[in-house]
Amino acid sequence: MDIDHLIISFKELFGFELDEIVKAGGKLSPCAYCGVLRRRAIDKVAKMIKATKIATAHNLDDEVQTILLNLFNGDISKMARIEPVLKDPTGKFLVRVKPLCEIMEKEIALYAYLKGIKFQSISCPYVTTSLRNDIRNMLNRLEEKHPGIKYIIYRSAQKIRSSLKSTLKKFELKTCTLCGEVTTNDVCKVCTIIKEFYK
Repeated sequence: MDIDHLIISFKELFGFELDEIVKAGGKLSPCAYCGVLRRRAIDKVAKMIKATKIATAHNLDDEVQTILLNLFNGDISKMARIEPVLKDPTGKFLVRVKPLCEIMEKEIALYAYLKGIKFQSISCPYVTTSLRNDIRNMLNRLEEKHPGIKYIIYRSAQKIRSSLKSTLKKFELKTCTLCGEVTTNDVCKVCTIIKEFYK
């Protein structure tokens, strides 16, 4: 579509692929490793090209799945951060925007299909190992029986977000002692994963 893009791999950035971590028998699920490393990859590439914002393609299904995942895991601090625009008052992170966050996944796929836009339709080989997949299936069944339930969950989370934010303690941002990236711990999650893989 004549849009400049840059493709980068975990192998280039971290020295290993996700499959290698999974085969090594890491403590976390494949999705947990991928999520941490993917976010760092996006941040690194954004800095490389001097981006001012990061726009992701999170859709309504993604957002509602994440809301329920955080609820099931008891992580209200993450629930409070699910917003269409994420700004960091310290300026240490780029602004993140999610322009598709209120559009259902199937509507986006239908639009792409009708417009002849090629898109990835093959699922990740690890999708069945995740709690997110179970939540996805549950939500799709609920949406079929009760149309609009995904919007209701999303809107409910929006209503309680400000209340959640007011109860959260402020995290002190530090610099990772190994790589220099911003973290809330002495060593960031990416470096923890790398240390675990190369031990």
